[in-house]
Amino acid sequence: MRFLILLAISTMFAPLPAMAAFKCQGADGKVEYSDRPCDTSKNTVNAPNANKGIQSRPAVNPMDQLEKLFTDFRPRLCEREALSAELDRANRSGEFGKQVDVWKPKQDKLLELNDVMVDFQQRASKITKPAGNDSKEMAALRKFQAGLKECIPPAPVAATPPAPTAPAKPK
Repeated sequence: MRFLILLAISTMFAPLPAMAAFKCQGADGKVEYSDRPCDTSKNTVNAPNANKGIQSRPAVNPMDQLEKLFTDFRPRLCEREALSAELDRANRSGEFGKQVDVWKPKQDKLLELNDVMVDFQQRASKITKPAGNDSKEMAALRKFQAGLKECIPPAPVAATPPAPTAPAKPK
């Protein structure tokens, strides 16, 4: 009997996950419960639903967030597009195989810039995903990504040597 009373008292004071408003899942898969919003490094599994009737607007306009993202990432993404095109041309022409030591640093730089692109895509998806595929945010993202192709300088055209002229006949 004493055991049951002790068990009842201990459960009254034990924190219950159901009382927590936020359920957060870390990268390692562990779930934590909290009365505060999840840390940015964790996913919110369920958000509080105490105020379902009250709709609040985001503090920052999603289009403004996207514009800032575009401004911040455009130089590096343009550099990535240009470098990718240059390496592609070198690979197709056979230059890459002839001078690997010249192209290796550029290849390493492209790998770094690919990570920048992944970072950009992850940040952009956090802004566009809630709005949906047919939203103005997604249309702006598509337009930005298509515009990156304009960053690529045109491929150099091999200069054709002038046609040889016939030697002048002596008079």
